[in-house]
Amino acid sequence: MTEMGISKARALTANGLFYDNLLEMARCCREEEDPLKLLAAFTLNHVFMTLALNLGDDPVIQSELREMEAKYRTAINLALEAAISGAPCEEQHRYLRDLILLLWRR
Repeated sequence: MTEMGISKARALTANGLFYDNLLEMARCCREEEDPLKLLAAFTLNHVFMTLALNLGDDPVIQSELREMEAKYRTAINLALEAAISGAPCEEQHRYLRDLILLLWRR
């Protein structure tokens, strides 16, 4: 069985947080069909799209890309893992909230 939705987005994080991959992760989030994962999928879709738009599709300095990955990777992975594993709603919301605050406080 092939991965879909946020599970596929989680697998794609291993490739890095660069423009094309961020867009693909956002697309995967839009494919999520599990009603219990829709809030996480919607939020993560927005996060991935925002990061992609901030990066742009022009060449990026490698140090800037590494800095962005260091800032967001853990928060993204925690939010994805909580949703995929079916963690309690309070835990999922905490990780999503932390990710949103991190994004807003760039």
